[in-house]
Amino acid sequence: MPIGKSTKNKATAFAPATIANVGPGFDFFGFAIDGIGDRVTVAKATMTGVTISSITGDGGKLPMETIGNSASVVALKMLEDAGVDFGLELVLEKGLPLESGLGSSGASSAAAAVATNAILGGRFTPEELVEFARYGEDVAAGAPHADNVAPAILGGFVIVRHGPQQEIVRLDAPKGWFVAVCHPHAELSVKKARKVTPESASIRQLTVNASNAAAAVVALKDNDIGLFGRAIMSDEVVEPARSGVIPGYHEVKDAALVAGASGVSIAGAGPTMFAVTGSRVRAEKIGEAMAVTWKHLGVEAEAYACRFGAEGARVVK
Repeated sequence: MPIGKSTKNKATAFAPATIANVGPGFDFFGFAIDGIGDRVTVAKATMTGVTISSITGDGGKLPMETIGNSASVVALKMLEDAGVDFGLELVLEKGLPLESGLGSSGASSAAAAVATNAILGGRFTPEELVEFARYGEDVAAGAPHADNVAPAILGGFVIVRHGPQQEIVRLDAPKGWFVAVCHPHAELSVKKARKVTPESASIRQLTVNASNAAAAVVALKDNDIGLFGRAIMSDEVVEPARSGVIPGYHEVKDAALVAGASGVSIAGAGPTMFAVTGSRVRAEKIGEAMAVTWKHLGVEAEAYACRFGAEGARVVK
């Protein structure tokens, strides 16, 4: 994974959008997609700490204060741990819509981590960058989740193993898998999505979800997109609860399946939905069908055809 090293006084990094949760993989599955994401530029400054120079693409919604912004918090933590005697000026270019389910704050955090690491000469490993990026998620979402920042940095498909110590397991994504991503022009905050998520589940529900999460991993290893699609649509806990706060969810899901999707689910906390398929051309057709369905329901939407399990964050200049 080409994180990149630099001795320059200025570096720009791009981090891709990510899709987390992935059906029965609530809070422990995530994968990167190509084409869309955030950019962060950091430049050495004589003052200490981190100052945000500008933010674009957010409609003026994101905080400019260092401790309130996911990107600057990550950069600040890295400078403190590195023990350097300089500060940074940071520019954030948002390419992802806020509260969309596409890992917006995770992309900002990941891009900041990779750009700052370039200024620091590549001092930190990719795994350490994931830990730093989690500080940004804590600021943005109220919890240091890794299911977006890990694939944003490492690329591919990740499993976040929960336990006494969290562990990131990365898998290479099958070649030739694509995703139709359709984002309705509506925001759904992580806090609202979590509010409707059940706090407990029955043994039967846990059995269904665990068996399908395991099947999804086998499908990735065996390049079986049909099994993967069936597995991600077999969520007995989160999808039934969250689909109710996404307008037109079932109609859009049906449209994607009719158009040839192998599987459809909610991207992150929503309201974006995604569908997996075996070609970019088909992904484009599926995305169009999803967007048209939303439009018929009075909701404008944008569709993208993206590679499944794309490359992670990297220095671009």
